[in-house]
Amino acid sequence: MSALDPLSLFVRWAHVVGMAAILGGALLVWWLTARPLPADADGDTRLEIARRYEWIFWAAIGVQAMTGVGNLGAFGQSLPAATTAWGLRLTVKLLVVLALALLSLPRTLAVAALMNRPAAEFGRSQVVPSLYAATVMLVLVVVVLAVWLAHG
Repeated sequence: MSALDPLSLFVRWAHVVGMAAILGGALLVWWLTARPLPADADGDTRLEIARRYEWIFWAAIGVQAMTGVGNLGAFGQSLPAATTAWGLRLTVKLLVVLALALLSLPRTLAVAALMNRPAAEFGRSQVVPSLYAATVMLVLVVVVLAVWLAHG
């Protein structure tokens, strides 16, 4: 498959859009949970936004995995070995993405646990903003690694 093949272009586009959804959503939820909102003193709205983001996050992680494999498949036989500098950067990126997915489980579980409690607890939570901040930081590391791969 050529890198300019329409399917290959769609796969790359979907990969970038998935990452944008992950990063943009994490930034939004972090911003909303890190400060009190006068119109949402009890936390209902912020809790609902966090709940929806968790669904988007896990769907986007699935898209990232599928399109990542598709992107690697587009390279075919020309994919550099893991022993090369590029291959090492790819390995590091894949490990950071795996860490992002694994470390996102506690965040999702925290939001799920707060769904069964009064929304005011979500509004007072100090843990949730920290979990979203960590998500943002890890996603930014993935983005930097991806740019380094694309231009390195």
